[in-house]
Amino acid sequence: MQTIAVIPARGGSKGIPLKNIREVAGKPLIGWVIEACLRANSVDRTIISTDHEGIARVARDFGAEVPFMRPEELAGDLVTLDPVIYHAVSATEFESGRPVDVVLTVQPTCPLLRPDTIDRAVATLISGGYDSVIMLKEIRHLYWRRIDGSFEPLFEKRANRQELEPLYPETGAVFASRRSIMTPENRLGTNIGHVIGSEEEAIDIDTEIDLRLAELVIEKLREEGRL
Repeated sequence: MQTIAVIPARGGSKGIPLKNIREVAGKPLIGWVIEACLRANSVDRTIISTDHEGIARVARDFGAEVPFMRPEELAGDLVTLDPVIYHAVSATEFESGRPVDVVLTVQPTCPLLRPDTIDRAVATLISGGYDSVIMLKEIRHLYWRRIDGSFEPLFEKRANRQELEPLYPETGAVFASRRSIMTPENRLGTNIGHVIGSEEEAIDIDTEIDLRLAELVIEKLREEGRL
C-alpha cells in the first residue's frame, strides 16, 4: 500500500504574501508540516503542489518532493482543493508508475500538526473502512445562530464551559482519502470518519495575528519540552 501526503502551497496568498514560506518561530511555515509528514510512520512520500519556484526550493530543502509544478489553471484564487489534489495524485502516479492507495491532504498553514495525528487519520481510514477521514477539534462555548434577522441560542441553558455539550468544527489540517473514491470534484466520498486533534494543531495561519499566536504557542511548547 502506498500513502502519499500532498501539501498544496500556491504562491498567490493575499492576506500574507508568500505565506507558505514566511518564517514562523525560526522555520518557514511549510517546513513545519513537511517535517511532520516525514516523521509520520504511515507516509511513504511527501509531495508539494505549488506554482512558485521559491516555495518549491524551500520545500526541497526540507526534504519534500516537488516532481512537477502546479498548472496555472489550478493556481487561481477561486480554485478549490479537490482538482488540485486530484492533479497531484494523478501526476505522482504517472511520474512513478506506481498506484497510490491513500492520499493525505495536509495544509501548510497548520504548523503544529503532529505526526501521530497524521498516522491516526490513516489508521482510522483503513480500520474503519471509510472513504475519507477529516480532523476535527472540540470546542465548548455558548453559541448562537442567526435566523431571519434575530439570534437564537444553540444551547438549552447557560452553564459552565465544562458542562456544555461540545461541538466539533473541521480544522482542515489533515484529510485522509482513499484514492479509489477521488475525482476532480470530490476527495471525501460519502462515508466519512473523524479524528480529534489538539487545540494547538488547529491553529491555522491566515493573518499576521494567527502567525504571532502560533509563535507564542510554539515558544510555550518549547519551554515545556513538548516540541
